[in-house]
Amino acid sequence: MDALIEIQKKYLTFSKGEKKIADYLLSHSDQINNMNINELSTKTATSNASITRFVQKMGYKKYADLKLAINHSTAVDPSNNTNKVEIIDEVFLFYQKVIQKTQKFIKQDDLEKFYHLLKNHKNIIVIGSSNSGATGKTFSLRLTRMGLNSKAYMDPVWMLMRASIASSDDLFLAISNSGVTTCIVRTLQKAKEKGATIISITSYLENPVAQLSQLTFHVYNTRFVNHEKFIDSQFANMYFIDVLTTYLQKDETFKKNMLTTREVINDV
Repeated sequence: MDALIEIQKKYLTFSKGEKKIADYLLSHSDQINNMNINELSTKTATSNASITRFVQKMGYKKYADLKLAINHSTAVDPSNNTNKVEIIDEVFLFYQKVIQKTQKFIKQDDLEKFYHLLKNHKNIIVIGSSNSGATGKTFSLRLTRMGLNSKAYMDPVWMLMRASIASSDDLFLAISNSGVTTCIVRTLQKAKEKGATIISITSYLENPVAQLSQLTFHVYNTRFVNHEKFIDSQFANMYFIDVLTTYLQKDETFKKNMLTTREVINDV
């Protein structure tokens, strides 16, 4: 597994000092190759001992092993291109990095599990807060166009009310990068209490949303792309729901329904 992806997935389990180290490694991975442990401790305002503990927590014996793994992760990383000078190139490389990192998270078996769960539930409830809520609405509309009974909620009160009357017929799909948003966690707790099935799309392995889910998908968190110009926290999520939408259309009924809705609005 990609070392940088493993760091992101475990991010919420790190201490405050370990998060400083993780932040630096994730945002400056291209600079690690020629950096010794003393330099890294200075850059992260931590200690050599803290870095050693972090390395061991990640499953490596020594700092050099982690550094080698990170170098392997970034060997074909397009963001290492020092010739990018045009804005259009910067945006392209940003998007390319996010897509490549997210792609490494995706497992074919999980896509198949997702497909069967959708087929076996009467109602699909997509929830998300703020920008994730907007992404959820987009995905819910796509599911509706495939003939599924889907509804999206981004208002905390409405999603909690819907969860209070959930049943085993319901599949809740939560989109939450952090996995700790209070209204999302409360809604899923209530939905699970009522017997609903829960699927989540998030950035971290250990978080309340993932722990409540029967199936969790992970995406690359754009906060770890070292470029302050880019603020699109939903790009990885949008790419991933494109993957899900495409995968679901292997079902001929879903594909036919999608085409029908496109034809009726002349979107062909």
